Amino acid sequence: MRALSYIATTMAAIAFMSGIAQAEAPAAKPPVSIELSAYQMTINQKGETSAKPVKQAKPNDIIEYRATYTNNTAKTIKGLVATLPIPADTQFLAKSSPAQAQASTDGVNFAAMPLKRKTGSQTVNVPLQEYRALRWTIAELPAGKSITVTAQTRVNSTIRAVGQ
Repeated sequence: MRALSYIATTMAAIAFMSGIAQAEAPAAKPPVSIELSAYQMTINQKGETSAKPVKQAKPNDIIEYRATYTNNTAKTIKGLVATLPIPADTQFLAKSSPAQAQASTDGVNFAAMPLKRKTGSQTVNVPLQEYRALRWTIAELPAGKSITVTAQTRVNSTIRAVGQ
């Protein structure tokens, strides 16, 4: 059995990648703080989409990850790079916001979507299930303001839910 605790794993990755994980006692607020949340997305019979906070996921659930970056300084921050990992055992659904995200299969090398690769003499799209992170470059984040980046994923159907 394998518990699906994607939320905690993704939050830990965000903290690590953003350099906000601190070993010392809390000091002053960091220049940029990040709040990660996850929502299960559902569509009702009228076609309306709703989101509810989620801590555990089941196979085929659609989870939207939201990372809110807040400028805690008195000045505009320029060229902020916002990164959102795509958890293992999920598949990116090509739905992100803002739309101009770059993607990566290794969390290091990013390029515009759709990602492409050479296969023999052909250039083909990289399958979405191989995407492991998204990244946005935020031109300016004014003092005291926030921006939220999002990505939707589907939990792989090959994973067993808790208790099965």
